[in-house]
Amino acid sequence: MKRNEVVDAKIEIVSIHSSQSPFYVKAKIIDLSEQDKNFKATPFAMLSVISDNELNVGDVLTSKLKLKPFRSVKNFDVFDAERFALSERVLYEGRSVGQSVRVSAQKKSTTRESYRGFIFSITDNMKMQWLYYALLTGDRSQIKDADKVHLKELGLSHLLAISGLHIGLIFAIGFYTSKLLFGLFSVKHNQQNNLNKLFVVIGLLLAFFYVYLSGFIVSATRALLMLACYLIIYSFAKQPLRWRAILYALTILLFFDPFSLLNPGLYFSFIAVIIIFLTLNYRSYPKFKLARGVVQLVIIQCGLFLGLLPITLYYFAGISVIGLVINLIAVPLLGIILMPLLVAYCFLSILVDLGFLWQFFDAFLYQGYQYLTSIPSDWRWLNFYLPSFNLLLLFYVILVILFFSPYKRLVFLPLTLALIDWHLTPKGEFKLDVFDVGHGLMIMVSANQKALIYDLGPRYFGRFDYINSVLRPYILRHNIEVIATVVSHQDNDHAGGLESWQAAGFGKTLSTFHPNGLDQACENVFFQIENLSVRTINHSTLSTNKNDQSCIVMVESKNHQVLLTGDISKLVEQALVDSNARIQSTVLVSPHHGSNTSSSSEFIERVAPDIVIHSAAYQGQWNFPHPEVVKRYQQHHIPQFTTANLGHIRITFYQNDYQLEFARKSQSYWFEED
Repeated sequence: MKRNEVVDAKIEIVSIHSSQSPFYVKAKIIDLSEQDKNFKATPFAMLSVISDNELNVGDVLTSKLKLKPFRSVKNFDVFDAERFALSERVLYEGRSVGQSVRVSAQKKSTTRESYRGFIFSITDNMKMQWLYYALLTGDRSQIKDADKVHLKELGLSHLLAISGLHIGLIFAIGFYTSKLLFGLFSVKHNQQNNLNKLFVVIGLLLAFFYVYLSGFIVSATRALLMLACYLIIYSFAKQPLRWRAILYALTILLFFDPFSLLNPGLYFSFIAVIIIFLTLNYRSYPKFKLARGVVQLVIIQCGLFLGLLPITLYYFAGISVIGLVINLIAVPLLGIILMPLLVAYCFLSILVDLGFLWQFFDAFLYQGYQYLTSIPSDWRWLNFYLPSFNLLLLFYVILVILFFSPYKRLVFLPLTLALIDWHLTPKGEFKLDVFDVGHGLMIMVSANQKALIYDLGPRYFGRFDYINSVLRPYILRHNIEVIATVVSHQDNDHAGGLESWQAAGFGKTLSTFHPNGLDQACENVFFQIENLSVRTINHSTLSTNKNDQSCIVMVESKNHQVLLTGDISKLVEQALVDSNARIQSTVLVSPHHGSNTSSSSEFIERVAPDIVIHSAAYQGQWNFPHPEVVKRYQQHHIPQFTTANLGHIRITFYQNDYQLEFARKSQSYWFEED
């Protein structure tokens, strides 16, 4: 199949990520047109689909599609959509052509879909339906974004991701329920050991069925595999060889799915299990059974909180402040009360309607949840980022030495190496971040954790931009204070994220350059950010073109300059040259993304940059940077770097030098490279 060739396809909707046309969906490719019969397509693709009909998971559609290999933006220290897609086996993306999509058939209901429909019906009209549905099916699509934020800040997100806790609970329900039933019916058997094996098999089968009904989601399958390895080894070895069970489970998992190494959930799961095993080895528990259980729970929760703290800070840039206390209540509530009652409610609802009884429990649970969400946000979540993978690795190396090595003093070796590395690493004067936002512009210049933001990137479908997915997470992770924001002009590719930026609380930072709003050209500004001078550059052209009204900003340190030009054309460039404006720079971000309407030879000669950066989309429809522009910079022997090919470009400036980093080079494995 040729790139961007229109093909007839039949697809099945797997998940829906936007609920209005054009729908953004994850779909399984069932069939392609005859001419593409030999096309070895992945089963999954992310598609923008136009349809007059409301789409639902399980719908089978026919459509004319343009497909291409999946590619997303690539930025430092934020969510990597490409890597996640690869781990989920999504290797293609595309869009439907015109209004050609129609619902051709509804997929036949499977056991899993019938089960989900049943769960939805018996929990309908309940205030906490999203909680019950997620726990019983593994499908979190019913959880609203606001509730996801609340759960994250309260440290409870893990309770809704089907994993070891849930699989263990379902196994325990199967094991002890079968044991209870055998006892109630006075089933006699001479070999209690064989009966226990039967109970284990029943519990494991129930856990397997639960994972099947959840759709074999990765975390659930991983937990089931670990449980099965542990039980099999225990059955044959007559003793709980915990570490061997972990090793076998990890080996089997990586054999069948080596790309699971890209999924942070793998590390959370195995580290959590190791921590639990270590805490279970703790011997100084009280003799009384109830007291022992309470103390054991507290020790396990404290161990999990501390042991998972570094990896949580690294991946989520923060920690739930009250999560430890809340989990001491929530985990027993889930394990001892909620899950057993939910399972019993499901089975009994097959025979009789018990919804009126569950409503009382639902009201109680809802009140508790409302109380938790009323806790001030500052008490719930603390933003703090572990900035280096090396620091994360250092922490766990130290833990391994302390818990598993007979030579505890070895712990000083990695600590000493880390301190030497920190001391020898040079400290930069300031940084320039040109984010990868496709066709658009979003730049940050920062010094000592204080920053200037230049442009806010594009907005798509009137609802998606890069503020909450790239800029805000990056700022939070690096503990940066935004001093001022410039919007060069109001084209969508430069100002598309404005609404989200203001909603995030950064509206006041616009007042320095735009005190009278964005409808007027930016003010003449000169101010300092730490050791940096920031000034606007005016021009005398009378052009009414929006691009030519772009706010031109120069950022200078003692030895380096960065020129930010928006979308100015050759007309404005010539005006700057004629006025002898001070525009010579170390780094130039090319005008208008490298369009042939800009970057005149005279302008290039006057700026005389060491390097030029083009912010452009990968194989975009305008083909930026234009070949003629590339040629002109080459004629002046100026190195060029493009976000389309390199992703996020980060430059650290030192006193007499600078260092470039590229997200697609430093954060990609060999199998991810173009």
